[in-house]
Amino acid sequence: MSATVAKKRQRKTESADKPKLSKGRAALLARRRRDIPLHHQVFLVLQDEIAERRYAQGEPLPTEAELAALFGVSRVTVRSALDTLNELGLIERRQGIGTFVRELSRPEPLTVPMMDLAARNREIVRTTRAHVVEFDFKPAPRHIREHFRAGPGDLFQRTVRIRYMNDWPIMQVTTYIPEAIGRQFGPDEMEGGSLYAILQKFGITFTSGEQIVTAAAADPIVAARLNVAIGAPLLKVVRIHFDSAGRPIQHFELLAPPATYELRMPLKDF
Repeated sequence: MSATVAKKRQRKTESADKPKLSKGRAALLARRRRDIPLHHQVFLVLQDEIAERRYAQGEPLPTEAELAALFGVSRVTVRSALDTLNELGLIERRQGIGTFVRELSRPEPLTVPMMDLAARNREIVRTTRAHVVEFDFKPAPRHIREHFRAGPGDLFQRTVRIRYMNDWPIMQVTTYIPEAIGRQFGPDEMEGGSLYAILQKFGITFTSGEQIVTAAAADPIVAARLNVAIGAPLLKVVRIHFDSAGRPIQHFELLAPPATYELRMPLKDF
């Protein structure tokens, strides 16, 4: 066998042994965004894969060279992405051995039903605790005023709470309530409790509403509160609740990392 043929066969074997590019990573490479640094795009993909447990706790990540080949980027870019993962405590670097996914103590994702508001609320209150981080009375943004048919000068009670499960932040909830209702209670009542239960005490119940489920990217404030990176993908749930007279009572917005919060809807025979 000639030296040239042997080298060709060696290159072919080495190519076959390399990790294959996943569809998710291929999609990333096909849609590189100029407004997001490349190392941050790589970080977001790896963070998602760790959160979704595609890499098990304690499992080694591919080497820097393998990741560079997978993403089609330089090792410097990969190293920067790994630095961010390390700063967030998601990976552990062992000198001379490799990079491993940390065994995190975060709880299993909170799974709640989508259809039954009362059941969903009971499950969230039973398994989490709320901490008020913002509370004030102020005009609402335009898109929220439209739901209430309110004017630019109308005031609303605006409250931002972080819900924790086993001391791990799993969601941020922002609510807007008309001032007349919101003046009846303060942040102390909302600390650790349920806004749904508080409103019931005042004879206010939700009889209908609308729910919109989309996605959002974590801004710097939310990222710090939920212990995720800036720009990390979040599940976004928006609800508008109405009372028996059809009046809007609450505008509710939930932001949560997909790894900590799941919405489940049973499907019936049809």
